[in-house]
Amino acid sequence: MPSPVTKNKRNQRNTRRARISPVSAVRGVIGRHLRRHLVVYLPAVAPLFFFLLTHGIAMLMLILIRSGMLSPGLTLHKTLLTWGVYGFLPLLCCSYGCFFAVARPVAKGLERRFSQWMPGMLTLASGAAYGVAVTLVLLLLLPPDSMLRICLLSFVGLATGLGNWLLYRTLTGAFAQTAQPPQTDES
Repeated sequence: MPSPVTKNKRNQRNTRRARISPVSAVRGVIGRHLRRHLVVYLPAVAPLFFFLLTHGIAMLMLILIRSGMLSPGLTLHKTLLTWGVYGFLPLLCCSYGCFFAVARPVAKGLERRFSQWMPGMLTLASGAAYGVAVTLVLLLLLPPDSMLRICLLSFVGLATGLGNWLLYRTLTGAFAQTAQPPQTDES
């Protein structure tokens, strides 16, 4: 008769250990870290998006210039490269500064003062204030010399503010929590 110790060893040999993929473990750690520190990383989303978009368009234009489909003296190509290289840091700094200095205090003030507004209206108003602040700082940092550049900076600033704020409200669940209609007592 086998001893209980050898029986347990034999059972242990036949069982398989669950293996965790290192990629999924790292992905899980990064996901938990990002959810925990969402406020720190979120203001960089729109500037990073514009940075990648600008570089993608500039690379496409370079390919078209090399293939002979576009002329080499195109000013749009130079503007895109300049914006992609030198515009990223000012936009990133504006986004962080305005997120903490404008968007969050304005959102709290609007929620206190206009509590009867719908949550979507509060989110849009806070995002618009954030976007206008980013636009004003960009106009001060990068003084435009034409109306087209003023429109471009205004579009980038408003898109950054509204996009980041809407994403922030959606990811933190604040938009979903306040979007529920109030319960009425029908008894």
